Parts: sequence; structure tokens; C-alpha cells
Amino acid sequence: MKTGRQSGQVMVLVAVALLALIGSAALILLAGSVEWQKNQLQELADSTALDSALTIGIGCDSTKAPLVIKEADDFLATRRTKLGPYGVAAGTCATPYKGTDFFAGGLSATYNYPYRAHQQQVEVILTLALPISFGAELGTTSTTVTRRAVAEAQPGSMPAISATSLTCGGGQVNVGGDVLAQNAITLASSCALYAHARFDAASGTYSSLGNVRVYADAQSWVGGGGACAAGLSSGSSNAACADGSEVSGHVTPACGTTGTSQLLSAGDAAINPDPCAAGVAPQPVFARGTGLPPDPNTDAAAVATLQGTGGAACSAGGAYPNIVVGGVTVGTGLAPAPVKDASGYYHFKPSCYGYLNPSLLDSKLAVLDAGFFYFNGSGFAGGGGICLNSSTLLGRDVTLEFVNQAGFSSATCTPGGGGGSTFWLQGTNDCAAPGCHLQTTDPNTGQQSVKFNPPPDTFIFSETVSAPGSQTVPIGTTYSLTYHTNGGRTINATVTVYYSLVTPCLAPTGLTNLVSWAVALPDPGGTVTSPASPAPITIPAGAYLCLDVAGSTSAGNENFLFNDTNHAGILTTTASILPSGSAAGCGATCQLGSTPCSISVCPPNAGADSPNNLTWFAAPCSAAPTGDSASCLGGISWCPAGDRACSNLLIYQPAGATGQMALTGTAVRAWLLGTIDWSGTCTYAINGTSTIDGALACATLSISAAAGAGIGVGSDYGISTATVEAILIE
Repeated sequence: MKTGRQSGQVMVLVAVALLALIGSAALILLAGSVEWQKNQLQELADSTALDSALTIGIGCDSTKAPLVIKEADDFLATRRTKLGPYGVAAGTCATPYKGTDFFAGGLSATYNYPYRAHQQQVEVILTLALPISFGAELGTTSTTVTRRAVAEAQPGSMPAISATSLTCGGGQVNVGGDVLAQNAITLASSCALYAHARFDAASGTYSSLGNVRVYADAQSWVGGGGACAAGLSSGSSNAACADGSEVSGHVTPACGTTGTSQLLSAGDAAINPDPCAAGVAPQPVFARGTGLPPDPNTDAAAVATLQGTGGAACSAGGAYPNIVVGGVTVGTGLAPAPVKDASGYYHFKPSCYGYLNPSLLDSKLAVLDAGFFYFNGSGFAGGGGICLNSSTLLGRDVTLEFVNQAGFSSATCTPGGGGGSTFWLQGTNDCAAPGCHLQTTDPNTGQQSVKFNPPPDTFIFSETVSAPGSQTVPIGTTYSLTYHTNGGRTINATVTVYYSLVTPCLAPTGLTNLVSWAVALPDPGGTVTSPASPAPITIPAGAYLCLDVAGSTSAGNENFLFNDTNHAGILTTTASILPSGSAAGCGATCQLGSTPCSISVCPPNAGADSPNNLTWFAAPCSAAPTGDSASCLGGISWCPAGDRACSNLLIYQPAGATGQMALTGTAVRAWLLGTIDWSGTCTYAINGTSTIDGALACATLSISAAAGAGIGVGSDYGISTATVEAILIE
């Protein structure tokens, strides 16, 4: 009997043990199933958020926001069976808009856009209800698994400024967007570099938080005596400032001081997590990527725009023939010579070029027609590139590529000494290259009457006298000379007015003097009259009236307006001195494009190149600021829709090229719609009238700003995303 009782007890114990083992196994299986479901759900949330982020555009409103949410729902419906109902709750971009939907298998989804008022970010939250088959024994019949993901669109991942070596040379440099530097940022001459958040007041959202990241350790954010003026475009000095966060270091990450140099915007700080908050370990800064966009010269769409190449891509080592306009060589290349349109603009065609110097054109007006322009630097005393000083250059959706290693000097935009094909817009010198030709156009015939390389400090203007057959300059005639300087100098010169039967006025021979002055000309403008009235002179028909200026102590781009009170219709013109070797100032025509209507309202600001009314020197793009859409061809661009290799890429230099890119000088006016990817040295002097409406990426960047200059680089437009991807934030 005792044995029987023991056997019964053993059976009970075994049953209890088996039940415990089965329960434990069930719990283990449940835990494993839940973990597997979590992993699957996380992947699904990540994929849905990333796909939705790719549809985020510029701006946020009640029309755009639901489209981003619908993309997330549509993508999820390709992975799970949709049950519904789907809906988007009323909201605002700042609060935000919220979408919900239900799917088979107990899956529900919530979509929030914009996430935390960040225009470039979307949140996806997925919740999965899991049944428990033996839940009665555990006291519950189901459990839930929740996973979320936050993704950021490609433009949000692109810093406004990216450089391996970044030097702030002077003034307050205002950047619209993030700044990324590989080496410690150098702050010279009490310069301040300020990364401003891009805030859209209309929607209450941010498209960039204005963060600064430095890969090197121990960045000094505020130097001795330095300070940041929160939110302002002036008043900061000797500091790296940010509306957003600042982190330096890949070994020992450290942040700027909140309220002193980082998180200077209260609105930004409210949605921008402090990477160095109490209890938070700052994440190391990733190294700056050195990848460049795909080479446009290998893009079939870009190559298809080239003229004169027989359909082939351009050669990095090719030597090209001269491009001649009116007897003057303005470059080398395979393109046909540019033709002047009814508005006086010369149109350069997409092609392969050695160099271009549009400043040699008599009208000083040029248009780069839509397409791809490739510069290999050949054909100009070993130099190459594009010299844009003293030119008004407009662009119709263009991409410029510079490739060779022999080019313009960085000092004077002349061949030699600089190394590398160069993109140069400089407001402190006129084209000083040997062979620069002075050209004027006869107002009566429209023909160029002077084409020669004048001696230093000498300018000769010629104009054919029209009917009657002879003219008398009577006693008492007053000749006035209005002088306009662009370099802030007073020029001491002798001005002589004469007529000549020599065609054209190439040398002071066979001349009859009319009147002369030997004066200190006023600066920057004014009128000087003859000290004595000349004797009556009869001017023979067909003679040239000439103006000679000599003896200038500081020659350069001086503009003279010569008026004869008796013959105003004949003797009114504007011309320039272009002496070889000068380093003089450049006037209002030293610009790329006219003032954008998004900056200066049109009207009263007049669009250029009527009837096209182009205002931007633009990359192939899909969007432009309001008022400037004429320069952004969008769907009819030569760049195929969705081709990130060419979209928003304005200037490109491949790795290995050693050229320079420069936008310098107080007279420079440049509005560049697009991104500049330059593998060499860049110099950018922001003067208040120049803007890069996109991103700027350089190996070495020296940047400075004049007093009162606003945002000089960065915007929601013109950002090329060819080197970045949509990324997961959380």
C-alpha cells in the first residue's frame, strides 16, 4: 500500500512537472515568436518610412501633407492586405497631420507628417496584435508588438556647406542649413560662421535645423572675445554659431554650449534633441563623405545635349579650335560660334570647351543655353575654364564641368600660375589676359569698328559720322565727359577728342585735334567741361570721331560717356578701358544673371532676356523660388525627370582635378540656382548681392562676408541629392 501511494504521488508530481515544462516551453516559444515579430515589424516600419520620405517635396500644406501620408499607406498595402478604413485626421503641418489604417493579421498603422514640425521627416508607427493560444492559462489571450521609424528625405540629409578644410575669413557668414567639416573650422579675423535653421513661417515647419558637425575633435566654438547674436544675421564674431546643435569629434565627441553657441533658436531647440543633454552620450561625428555625383560626361542625357561632337562625349585631353565672334576669339571648343539674338544676347551652345571668356563680347551679354558644358582647359596658353568677370551671363538649365589641371591664375583670371581649370567670377579685375580685345559697335551701322589690343592705359573709341556730308563744330560747343569708376579711385588722365580719316582709329596719325582736357577726373562720377572753346572745324563725311584717354595712374575698367551737345544723337556711347595686365574694378555688369524676382519683386525689377525673362543661372531643376520659374525648365529640362545625377547639379569638378572656383569682389552679383560640387579649392566672398541657392561642397573652402550680408548659401531649392540617400533618424 505504501508503494502504491508513492506511485500515485510520483504521477502527480510528474504531471505537475510536465505542465510546468510545457508552460515554460510555450513561454519560450511565445517570446521567440514575439521577438521575430518585432524584427519583422521594425523592418516593415523602416521600409514604409523611407519610401514615404522619398515623396517629400518643398514646403508643407494641406495638399502636400496628405500625399506623403498616402504614399506610406500605399507602400504598406503592397506588403500587407489592406482592410481599412483609411483616414487622415484634420491637423496642421506643425501639429501634425495624422493618418491611420488597418491591415489583415491584426496590424494597424499610424503615420505622422511632418514629424516634430520637421518638414523633411515622417514617422510611421506599426502595432501588431498577437493571439496567445494558451492564453487562458497565462491570464491573457493576446499581446501587442509596436515598432516605429522616423525617416528623413534626401534634401534634409544634404548639408548646405560641406568641406574638408573650412576657413571663415571675415565678417559674419550666414548659412541656411547644416554645416559639415572634416577638419576643425578655422575662425580668422573675428569671423563668425552661423548655421541658421530654415524655417517656413507659413506652415510653421523646419526644412533644416541648422546643425554643425565637425569630424575632428576639440573644435573651439567661441574664441576669445567672441559671441553669437542669436537668430541675427549680424552681431556675431569669432565664433561658430548654430540655431541647431553643434557636435565635434569622432573619438571624444563634445558639444557647443546651449544658449551660447548652439540651440540659439528656441523653436529649433524645442524639436531638436540636445546631443549633449544630461544623461545623454553624444554620438561620434561621421567622417565627411568624399564621394562626388556621377560624372555628367558619362550621362547619356547630358552627352545628348552636346553640339559639334558627333554625338560623342567630351575628351579630357582634347585640343579644340578657336571660337571666333566678329573677328575676336572668345574661347576654344567644338560648338558653333554663338549667335546674337534680337535682344542682344549671344547664345553659347552645350558642347566641349577649352575655355570661354564672354567678357570679350562687345555687348557683354551672353546666355548658356540648356544643356551640358564641359571645360577641359585646352587652347589658351595652357589654361582653361571660364572667366566671367565683366559679363552678364544667364543660364537656361545648365551643368558645367571642369576637368583639367592647367588653368587660369587665381589672381587675375589670366592663363598660367593657378593650376586647374577655373570657374571664376571676380569683381576686382577685368579680363587682363593677353589677347583681350576692346570692341565697340558703330551705332549707325551696327558693325564693330575697333578690334585691337590697346596699349596699357589707352582707350580709343571710334564712330563714323553720319549725314550731312560735312559738319562744323562751331565756336562755343561744349563737350562734356562723364566718368564712372567702379574701383573707388580717382584717375588722373589726359582726354583728347579728335577726328580721323584713318579706318579705324588704330593710331594717332592723320588726326585733327578738336578739344582736350588734362584734368583730375572726379570719382565716382561727374562732369568736366573744356577749359576753352575750340575753333570751328569741319568734319568730313566718313570720318571717325575718336576719344583717346592716356596717362591713367590706375587703369582698368573705367566707363566714359562722351556727349556733344550739338550732335547728341551721334556722339553718345559707353565704352571701357581693357588694358593688358590691368587689375581694375568691375561694374554692375559683373554678374551671373539679373536680380531674381524672388529677391526683388518684378515689376519694378525687370526680367532679363525678353521674352524668356530669365533671372537665374540655373542647374537642371524641378522647382525654383516663386517668380523665377522661367529659369527652371522642370519637365521640359534636358535632365530626365527623376535623374538625380543631373538634377540640381550646377557646377561639377571630378576628383583629381586641381582647379579653383571663386566668387569674389565687392561688385560681383551672382544668383546660382543649384549645387556646386568642387573637388579642389573654393573661395567665396559673400557681398550681399550673391547667393548660392543650393549646396556648396569643396575640398578646401575659404568663405567670408561683407557687413550686412544675409544668407549666402543654402535654401530649399537647388539642392542636389545625388550623393545622399533618405535616412532613418529614429
